[in-house]
Amino acid sequence: MAFQFTKTGADGRGTAGRWLHALLFEDWTLKLLALLITLGLWYAVTTMSAPATMRLRAVQLDFILPDGVEVGNDPVDEVDVTLEGGQSKLAELNVRSLIARADVTSLKPGDRVARLSDNVKMDLPEGVRIVEITPRSVALHLEPVVMREVPAEARFEGELPEGFKLLSVQVTPERVRVRGPASHVQSVEKAYTETISLAGQRENLTQQLAVDIPDHKVAPLDPNVTVRVEIAEEQAERRFTNVPVRSAAGGTASPATATVNLRGPRSIVEALRAEDVRVVVEISEDGSTAPRLSLPPTAAGRVELVSLSPSAFSINK
Repeated sequence: MAFQFTKTGADGRGTAGRWLHALLFEDWTLKLLALLITLGLWYAVTTMSAPATMRLRAVQLDFILPDGVEVGNDPVDEVDVTLEGGQSKLAELNVRSLIARADVTSLKPGDRVARLSDNVKMDLPEGVRIVEITPRSVALHLEPVVMREVPAEARFEGELPEGFKLLSVQVTPERVRVRGPASHVQSVEKAYTETISLAGQRENLTQQLAVDIPDHKVAPLDPNVTVRVEIAEEQAERRFTNVPVRSAAGGTASPATATVNLRGPRSIVEALRAEDVRVVVEISEDGSTAPRLSLPPTAAGRVELVSLSPSAFSINK
């Protein structure tokens, strides 16, 4: 076997020196820039992964309740939360979407104290934890949930035009079901509808309306009702004298004039002129006479005869 030896004398040491000199001193500006970039990246990664804390104010607080139980009082609905985790993880949080949920399913109805520091959970990134919650506890009055029926009543605003009146109001269904904490449900006497405006209303109306329960803890299980409102013009009476009397065939009658009292909607009765009113006498099969009132089409069927004097007439032949 043959062996080959490499010369490592002065020439070798010179080559190594030149290489070391080039490594250390040639293109030193680029090497310094690379070093600074490396140090910056190391600092950024180290800083963002280092533990940090964040205090969130006015975070929405919800309660996870036992089945068939609701909160009867008005506890705080916002809390301040201190979180701990990496700065990068904390920076990812969308504060507005965070909800603190307190699990109180182990509590029974009655006056209770919920320890928030033990029972609150939040949807947080991995590595982020809750350090502190303020307040640390909340007083709750827990009540069983009940349901009952209460009368439904229409609510109005505004005034009808002058001369008109409200005849009747019908709500269907007449009673609606409501649900909520027992003490709140028992205190509800009626379920009112949305308001119905009567301003300028002259005709009947039918509307489907939402039921409004002022107590926000009581929910209507029948959220809508139908309301029918009957509106009528006030009645008025008017006396007409010297009203012409004629037979149905166009002949004359005796007496030739009469006095009539009419009743109907005020606007129609007051709009009638003396010449609009006639008495027509008809002869029945048995020969008897029967007077009837003749009015313009706008008043026919809406104005009634209250009295007629004289009440009997004969047909002139």
